Amino acid sequence: MSRSRRWQVFPACALALAAPLTAMAHGTEEAGPNGGEIRMPGAFHVEVVAREDALRLYLLDMQFENPRTKGSSVDATLKQDGDSFDLACSVADGAKAFTCPLPDATTLNEGTLVVDASRAEMPAEPAKYELPLAFGQ
Repeated sequence: MSRSRRWQVFPACALALAAPLTAMAHGTEEAGPNGGEIRMPGAFHVEVVAREDALRLYLLDMQFENPRTKGSSVDATLKQDGDSFDLACSVADGAKAFTCPLPDATTLNEGTLVVDASRAEMPAEPAKYELPLAFGQ
């Protein structure tokens, strides 16, 4: 293959390899197993389910199964109208998800939710959700 031809093929190959990784990093087109919106910030999935006054966050394995709270952590921040609200997320005994109550005077109609999570001590990049959520409301 000529040198100039290689440079024509390279961008197409790079795009073909990067496209699946980019799609997985952002989320899925379908609701997660608990009816929420999915993101894949690392070697696991984060599913956010909106409730009337709280969020429920599931840390799922690569097959969208086995929610895990043991050895895991979640920090969630709601950004709206120039304000930033840190959510106090916790796990009830025996629960398979983190619950994050929403602060008064906030809604899930607009803004951004940023979830910084680790599952079973595996860290990940922050997962970003544009509001309103597509699923789980």
